[in-house]
Amino acid sequence: MAKLDVYLKSIERFGAAGAVLVSNQAVTLRFPAGDRQATQVTSHEQLIALVREIAPPAALGAVDQGRPARFDYEAYAISVVPRPNAWQVTIEPSAAAAPAPAPAASGSTGVVELAIERGQYDSGPVRAASAPSSGSPLLDQLTSAARALRATDIFLAADAAPMLRVGGELRASGDPLDAESLSRELGQVAPAEARAAWTEVGHATFAYSDGAGRVRASLARDRRGPAAALRLLVGEPVALDRIGAPREVAGWLERRGLVAIAGGPGSGKTTLLAALLAALGERRIVAISDVIEITHASPWISQRAVGAHVASVASGISAAIREGADAIAVDARLGNDGVALLADAVAAGHLVLAVVPAATAAAAADQLAEQLAPERRAALKRGFLGAVAGLTKPTGRTFEITAI
Repeated sequence: MAKLDVYLKSIERFGAAGAVLVSNQAVTLRFPAGDRQATQVTSHEQLIALVREIAPPAALGAVDQGRPARFDYEAYAISVVPRPNAWQVTIEPSAAAAPAPAPAASGSTGVVELAIERGQYDSGPVRAASAPSSGSPLLDQLTSAARALRATDIFLAADAAPMLRVGGELRASGDPLDAESLSRELGQVAPAEARAAWTEVGHATFAYSDGAGRVRASLARDRRGPAAALRLLVGEPVALDRIGAPREVAGWLERRGLVAIAGGPGSGKTTLLAALLAALGERRIVAISDVIEITHASPWISQRAVGAHVASVASGISAAIREGADAIAVDARLGNDGVALLADAVAAGHLVLAVVPAATAAAAADQLAEQLAPERRAALKRGFLGAVAGLTKPTGRTFEITAI
């Protein structure tokens, strides 16, 4: 049984129209109603092995030279776009290939059948989805209960009840977890490099899927032992109108300049940025972040994590400028060098979207300008299109904007 057969079986079981596999990102299943994320992530090494196992010699020759290739396998057309450390494999029905029976379930491939993620607060049914599985049933229960209450965050500490942030307010929920249990459960969802950092320096950040969406986990240690903050995110980008973003914000996307995204903790900055990127459509986008939290299936969006794909925020922005990206998005700690490169990108005529740690929209542009030399501040403000900030209240989430 070929490694790809597991994916083909899942496409058929879910009734999907195809799938997109990207190195080190969650698998995307395509449906007529829209793309859905799966809980599994395909590593770069797995993707290479998958292609090499089934590709004909001509396709392998093209891929080895760094050129795209396309070939038929069973009843599907397989398209491969090889990039350094980031391959993309698209699976879609082939008009030329003869129909084939569903792949056999026997054999070991090292990849389990896919489970579809759901939107963070999507109450609609998800066909054939299996139970959430992050590796920790206990954490999955916690995040599932928190999502049901529309919480944005869960805070965990040894010998204390989990604390949820709901509508901007904190509330205790559930039974206390002892240090040993908390360390074990968090270790089950953390990748090896995060576990090592947690042990060696006391903190680490990563993202994982709980089967209902994405979770950004920030691990720490305090006087009581292990601790963590879990930010609950959607599993896939949502439409701007679905999250209630002001119409003016969509209009900024048609221009060139700086858009700042602000707001307090749990105000939806990451969700809003993902929605803005999805709304850009077929434009070349480079998105730089500390951790890739919400994955995009679109081939127009190149998502790069600091440390894994770019050495720093500044070097990532510099590379995006050189590549001629139509839009550059940054959701990472900028620092003075990063802000200076943002100003350069705006001056060069790019659309720039930046998450800014400011509580209000009005403060966002000033906060960026304060990190620049005086001669550059005026240029940045001239290119400032506007700022939008999410406001979380017990009655729901609203947005405020500041525009030029």
